[in-house]
Amino acid sequence: MNDSLDEPRLPRPRPMPPHRRAARAELLARAITRRPWSWRRRTVVAVPLAGAVALGTIGAFAFVAHQEPAAQRNTIRCYSTSKWDDDGFYSEVAKAVPAGEVAGSAVIGDVLDACATLFRQGFLREGDSRLHEDTDGAATRPVPRLAACVLPSGQVAVFPNATCRQQELPDLAE
Repeated sequence: MNDSLDEPRLPRPRPMPPHRRAARAELLARAITRRPWSWRRRTVVAVPLAGAVALGTIGAFAFVAHQEPAAQRNTIRCYSTSKWDDDGFYSEVAKAVPAGEVAGSAVIGDVLDACATLFRQGFLREGDSRLHEDTDGAATRPVPRLAACVLPSGQVAVFPNATCRQQELPDLAE
């Protein structure tokens, strides 16, 4: 066989002056060792990061804790459960319009009282996802703690034993 392919011929090592050898070793050591972060580098990274976290926290708090007026208060949704998505059961309440007025112009003033009446009379029962017809008429049933929120559609929604913050909705501004 051909011996030149089996064993490549490398040139002999050339002599290197000691000061060049030391410089090469130092460069190699600097390249592979980890440098500690300087205070300047830490500040350049930490200050914008802390600012972003602070702005995000303030923005989230402002989104969740703000109050918003309802776009319409002619009908309100009284929920019997604390879910407002498609699975949540609610009953809509509308105020009767006196004769001679334009239909749909009656505004419900106290939305919490309107929904509390449905709970008090037994039409709505907390946690039960249906409207009850068998009421005693005495209006003595317990009323859960109610919270009035504004849905993304602008409609007022009232939830039992829940807060608007838990629902990720704004509170109703009176």
